Amino acid sequence: MKPARRSARRRSLPSMSRPAPRAVTVVLAAASLIALPRSRAYSQVIDYQRMEQLFGEPVTSSATGKPQRASDAPANMEIITQDDIRRSGATSIPDALQFVTGVEVRSYGIADAEVGIRGYNQSYNPRLLVLVNGRQVYSDNYGHVSWPTIPVQLDEIRQIEVIKGPNSALYGFNAVGGVINIITYDPLHDKVNAATLRGGTQNYFAGSVVGTGRIGADVGVRMSAGGFHATDFGSGDLALADAGSRDLSPDVGNVSVAATARVAAGVETFVEASMGDSRYAEKGFADTFDTTFTRTNSVRAGVNADTAIGLISVDAYRNEERDSIGQTTLTDVAPWSNQDVYVVRASDVVKFGSDHTVRVGLEYRNNSQTAPGYVQGTIGYDVYAASLMWDWAITPRLSWTNAVRVDDLNMRYSGILAAGTGITNADYAHENFAVPSYNSGLVFNVTDLDTLRLLVARGVQVPSLLDFGLQFSEGKVGPVVVAGNPNLHPSTVDNVEMDYDRSLPSIGSTVRTALFAERTRDIISEPFATRPFVGSLGVPVFLAGNVGGSDAVGAEIGLKGHSASGLRWNASYAFVTTTDGTVQNATSTSIDYAHAVPRHVVTAGIGDTWERVEIDLMGRWQSSYRDFQFNGNAADLVPIEIRNFLTLTAHISYRLTDNVTLALTAQQFNTSRLLQAAGPPLDRRFFVSATAHF
Repeated sequence: MKPARRSARRRSLPSMSRPAPRAVTVVLAAASLIALPRSRAYSQVIDYQRMEQLFGEPVTSSATGKPQRASDAPANMEIITQDDIRRSGATSIPDALQFVTGVEVRSYGIADAEVGIRGYNQSYNPRLLVLVNGRQVYSDNYGHVSWPTIPVQLDEIRQIEVIKGPNSALYGFNAVGGVINIITYDPLHDKVNAATLRGGTQNYFAGSVVGTGRIGADVGVRMSAGGFHATDFGSGDLALADAGSRDLSPDVGNVSVAATARVAAGVETFVEASMGDSRYAEKGFADTFDTTFTRTNSVRAGVNADTAIGLISVDAYRNEERDSIGQTTLTDVAPWSNQDVYVVRASDVVKFGSDHTVRVGLEYRNNSQTAPGYVQGTIGYDVYAASLMWDWAITPRLSWTNAVRVDDLNMRYSGILAAGTGITNADYAHENFAVPSYNSGLVFNVTDLDTLRLLVARGVQVPSLLDFGLQFSEGKVGPVVVAGNPNLHPSTVDNVEMDYDRSLPSIGSTVRTALFAERTRDIISEPFATRPFVGSLGVPVFLAGNVGGSDAVGAEIGLKGHSASGLRWNASYAFVTTTDGTVQNATSTSIDYAHAVPRHVVTAGIGDTWERVEIDLMGRWQSSYRDFQFNGNAADLVPIEIRNFLTLTAHISYRLTDNVTLALTAQQFNTSRLLQAAGPPLDRRFFVSATAHF
């Protein structure tokens, strides 16, 4: 059967006529409010250290644009501090995330990992938006996050903000499962100079250096560089279909530079730039296990000005990513891919009296992917977005935050379409959609010890560029045609949630709980998971498609605390269960959310500090789940049952001098080999490291 075709007229999701002008009108109307009586806005580039000392806990400005305690943010947010990262013995960002309540980390090797929040994790997970200081590092080409290519060294991270649930209105497209916002030290306010060397089993060797400096009183500069090499897999570890990646060990390197300047009272400018080069074996978007070569570079610049009409922030950035999957070198002719992302953003945060804060935002985004091997040309789109956030302090104990955003996407394609699909260039030229997202959060400080949050949200997941533009003609992957689909709908996630936090000062602890329910509509599937039809060439045609919906409900409870003597502890339990209502190709699908996530996850940790010694023990247990493995035929994936398992990590450090620290870390020390996902089993790992602060 030939797929249903849409007319060339504009689409609107849901029904909204001419949404882009309407969105702009909303923003302009809100901006006109600045004519009313108001007070000065908060500084956008905040001094985190000073604010943490003031509030007595980590602070954030991500949700509302004003500094606030994470516990007061209108979102379920947990913050991983630099101390948490150090004590975990983490060698990567996913290592630091695996002990956060509600976060699932799927390890496929030393370098490769997938991170999900509250279920729905998979290879090339598209539901998690990852940012570095607000700049997107999520890759729109394949719709995933390449963790080793993030150009940040662990020593330069001030905190990692983990925001759970849909937050598209506050953070943008693809923040449907959650957001990871990595905040680095600000060179204008923080002095961080550190060098780390680390070596261990699997021929692991890593090094990093971070340096900050001041030029006068008003300019700060930070530079960092780092990388690692290891032997990831031994002979026979990979399945026969994936064995081509066996002999290529991971090599990763990144460099970055950032500068912040105070050019006038209340006005700061900044610039950031980075480059990275990596090679590692990776579980891919079609559940194949291939070696990926990736080169990235980015540049970002902006200004924040506290003016008479509000706190105005303007920034622009460009991300470039060039990669080759399954080839011998990056210079092979095909299949290679080049992705370019250009983003320009502007916002204004205005306070009206002491009770109301309004943030108005505009954004333009240009994404494109050129891939002669995959796309047979260039696929891209432009997005025009407008957003409005209103934070109302109803009483000293009760606040209500509402945010709405409308994204208007306009697609384009140039190249050679796969024959037989019935899709034409005109479909790409005229295929547009506009889609709204929203967040609403009521935060009630019931007492000085009790906080209640009621949250309602809708997130939007846009199809990846490959979902839109993949082109495999007959004969390339068999007697079939495989293609992307310009007629895809974005996927939407609606969420309702109730959180309750209770401080227990008698034992120096805080209890955090959450109950949530969410519904996903128009799940986006890669071509082989959809039902084929016979095209005009008389062979099966597989198109990327929307395959139905899914529901999830879950609960979380966690306890975290510390004593004045240096003892610290944490324990948590997370539960999530999903039901699927999808229509898929029964012989090849990795979309099985009802079984593809562990329902039960327990984490716990205990540590202590004695003068120069720190010792921490962390554990994670999770129930069984189902993953998928490539079987030599893209139309025939094999489900792999991953049995429940426990993994333990121990970290001990000794401060040799005031500036030099030695550490020993043992990951998965409770078992020599462990199958954590549908890839090779992971070996027990030991590391020794030396860190010098100067």
